[in-house]
Amino acid sequence: MAGTGKTIEERLQALEDHEAIRQVLAGYGYSVDGLNYDSVADFYTENGEYKVDDTLDFQGRDRVASITKDAGHRALVASGVAHVALPPYIVVEGDKAAATCHTMIPRKGEEGYYIWRLSASRLELVREPDGQWRIASRQTWAQDGNTKGPEMLGDLRKVRRN
Repeated sequence: MAGTGKTIEERLQALEDHEAIRQVLAGYGYSVDGLNYDSVADFYTENGEYKVDDTLDFQGRDRVASITKDAGHRALVASGVAHVALPPYIVVEGDKAAATCHTMIPRKGEEGYYIWRLSASRLELVREPDGQWRIASRQTWAQDGNTKGPEMLGDLRKVRRN
């Protein structure tokens, strides 16, 4: 970062923003696997959304957090699954940011664990008035040959996709 023309304070703020966003990404996975409704809700804005492929569309913080109360999700957690996010590529512009990464869901099988789902994931975040970074929008696409996941990954340097 030397030679960027930024002050030490600006550079420190950038590091703090990146770390806070990494914490959101990691904390979401642990919270959804821990069936912690309140924690999942706190990672999203009031009107936050979570879209999975073209099949699931959760609108609003409470609806996203309700995943933790869903019988199907609870059964998956009880059977031995985990939501794992790989290190994200983060872009911050003021109070808006994007984190792009792969996520995977290992699942316990008869012969051990296997990767049940591998996805391209993108989170668009905002810094809210309380100073916390929260997810405004999250989209995942299964890495199953569909071109939408790779296209989304290719937009990793954009804070907002249009």
